[in-house]
Amino acid sequence: MVSSLLTFELSVSGALSMSRKLSRAALALVVTPSVAFASLSTPAQAAEADQVSLNILGVTDFHGHISQLKNKDGSIKEIGAGALACFVNKERKANPNTGFVSAGDNIGGSPFVSSILKDKPTIDVLNAMKLEASAVGNHELDKGWDDLNGRVGVDGTKLAKFPHLAANMKGVQVAPSHVVEKDGVKIGYVGAVTDKTSEMVSPSGIKGITFGDPVAAASAEATRLKQSGEADVVIGLIHEGVTSEGFGKDVDAVIAGHTHVNRNLTESKPPVVQPANYGMLVADIDVVYDKSAKRVVSVKTSNRSATEVSQACEGGQDPEVKKIVDAAEAASKVEGSKVVATIPNSFYRGSNKEGGAGTNRGTESTLNSMLADATLESVNNSTSYKADIGVMNAGGVREDLEEGEVTYEEAYRVQPFNNTLGVVDITGEQLKKVLEQQWRTPEKDGDRPVLALGLSKNVEYTYDHKAELGSRITSVSINGKPLEPAKTYRVAGNNFLLAEGDGFTGFNTHEGGANKIQDTGLVDIDAFNKYLDANKDLKARNDQTSVGVHFVDADPAKLEANKKVKVELASLSYTTEGEPKAKTVKVSFASKDGNKTVWTAPASADVDNTITDGNNETGQATIEATVPAGAIMMRVTTDNGTDHLVPVNGYTMTEADSNGTEPTPGSDSSGSNKGSSSTGSSKEQQRGFWAFLFGGLLSALAGAGLLVWAYDNGMIPKWMIPSWMKLPKHILPKAR
Repeated sequence: MVSSLLTFELSVSGALSMSRKLSRAALALVVTPSVAFASLSTPAQAAEADQVSLNILGVTDFHGHISQLKNKDGSIKEIGAGALACFVNKERKANPNTGFVSAGDNIGGSPFVSSILKDKPTIDVLNAMKLEASAVGNHELDKGWDDLNGRVGVDGTKLAKFPHLAANMKGVQVAPSHVVEKDGVKIGYVGAVTDKTSEMVSPSGIKGITFGDPVAAASAEATRLKQSGEADVVIGLIHEGVTSEGFGKDVDAVIAGHTHVNRNLTESKPPVVQPANYGMLVADIDVVYDKSAKRVVSVKTSNRSATEVSQACEGGQDPEVKKIVDAAEAASKVEGSKVVATIPNSFYRGSNKEGGAGTNRGTESTLNSMLADATLESVNNSTSYKADIGVMNAGGVREDLEEGEVTYEEAYRVQPFNNTLGVVDITGEQLKKVLEQQWRTPEKDGDRPVLALGLSKNVEYTYDHKAELGSRITSVSINGKPLEPAKTYRVAGNNFLLAEGDGFTGFNTHEGGANKIQDTGLVDIDAFNKYLDANKDLKARNDQTSVGVHFVDADPAKLEANKKVKVELASLSYTTEGEPKAKTVKVSFASKDGNKTVWTAPASADVDNTITDGNNETGQATIEATVPAGAIMMRVTTDNGTDHLVPVNGYTMTEADSNGTEPTPGSDSSGSNKGSSSTGSSKEQQRGFWAFLFGGLLSALAGAGLLVWAYDNGMIPKWMIPSWMKLPKHILPKAR
């Protein structure tokens, strides 16, 4: 009987091992008969019976993407809540020891269908899917702790029927972990949120709350759970783009988040899996635990694609969850379908090599730049707060904007945070610091080493992309005038960014800061819609706000005359398909000849548009050019309209340098024709104009005098003079 039972077990196991889900079911069949006949089992069979197969499914950065979205070819782009629920339920049927969790940012920064209803539909679908636990994400705090704790709920008793966890969040009552039991195995979920949360949400909403190291806090809580016997297996739900580095031995696996990347480090210790964002991937962790030996036997991680998830349910959706999504879509449809504007061009976010628009927040993008323009124009046209420049944070831009009719919903998706617009007065020195803070410490910021600001089109700057952090900005101009460190500039932006959001402390507006935000009362979505409607010929910028310039083995403050210098250029092109790309770049030098600015013949090179992930260096070229004696500036131009001046040899640029006409080799020019709202003429040109006019008048008078003299002396016959031109006699002395 034992022999026949073993044969049955092995045949079932072998037959069902063909697929992942079926192998889980096979294991359940293997274990159950073995337990039933434990008195007849061998020691090996008893040990096998004590092994439990656990399956943990997880999402991260769902951001309210409850609706299913498809690509143009019909393939699944975002799985949507209905199909996701179907998949989770099917996995639970295959293995009852299946859990479903999240690494945070379930809500906040959501599409119109969820955000217009304060993300209640998203919370409802997660409840329906029986989410067991979620890490607190920074976006859970977009509306402050009072909203998360009082409305959403952190203990499963409010809107959310699941706990929110954050072991590294101090100053408020939020659980560090949550334990569930499956088939006699206690699973501890430990949550943690990025320690940069205070830089990413409004300070007023998190007063008194501090955020420690997420890895250290999660590791400490994992050790406590295991030493106390509260948990046999510990899964970290870490809202940060972590790797395995720094985790303690008591953490068995990690689901990471926050940085919206696809990552699977299944061979690391502990294994780390990160399922990107929006439900495009589902993390899948298989754990085998031996109850007799009280140890984890194996851990395997993977990411399941949206296509896999959809095919598992043959394109079907869970009816309960679909009903919630359908109701939300119907409720938002009436308002969302209203057309607010028609635009002739598309605007996109930045891209990495993989993942498409929105994956690279470290690069300039046509959409982020346009939003900065919209902010500046809205504040200046609709309020008495007249600003000098507009700014926009890349993290606040959540969807692209396609050409054609733009509905309220489509506009809302672009920046779905309902921020108000404000202004703050800062010095030129502080503005330069803000620009420097776009670059972050790689070891701390991981997948987002740069957070590029969108800047209004009247701002340009150059930087050395290989210089030390904090010392990269080499020149800045506003309206064609060089930035003055001591001068006060008024900056318009959303109140999140101006309140030092995303770590831009250069605004100096936090508690105790010298600068104060003045709220204009404008809501971003209303101002944006009005801007789109007012600018019917709106065009995406071709040129780049910033250009990277690095002198190889040379100090730009001490360039040798009549020597060739190698210059590495970057940030000459946008990153997303459909955005402008430069093909060629030129470099020329200017020197002074008295009051004249003389330009050298330009050197040129082709532009390499290979995308550089996570930063603003796409569009690169290397050029060698000869430095003339007395060089004061270098000029960088592309066939796409980018035109920047870089001071060299310690030269301080003036407004005249940024104005004037297009320089040609050996010409007298005061600089480029970019940057100023009115190009104007140089002083030399003005003097030439007046000299020409005065000389012409003198010539005319002299000619008239000669005519009169000739007539008076009888040199011109009377019949040649029309009657209406008869001249009086003896106007001038007669010839002698």
